[in-house]
Amino acid sequence: MSIAISQVSLAATTVPYVAQTATYGITTSDGTIDCTANSFTVTLPTAVGVAGKSYNIKNSGTGIITIATTSSQTIDGNASGTLTLNQYDNLTVQSDGANWIII
Repeated sequence: MSIAISQVSLAATTVPYVAQTATYGITTSDGTIDCTANSFTVTLPTAVGVAGKSYNIKNSGTGIITIATTSSQTIDGNASGTLTLNQYDNLTVQSDGANWIII
């Protein structure tokens, strides 16, 4: 049995970028969310039904950014469904179809 392996080039792919300075609910069209000032919460959309969807969240400001989930979903099994990002921290999450995992 042979397995065909295909390669995909991402050279021309762009990831949508948005800068935020206040509480924000991530949309399905976002890719990178850059938190540029203040302390606030960024809420992930539901992970249900979007297996493979990923988001990158960066805290380039001086505040503390809280990452929250919806509908009691988890981030890497964290039952509270929240994480915090200090200045210059970065978090990339991906949906497994039910919850979010850190990648």
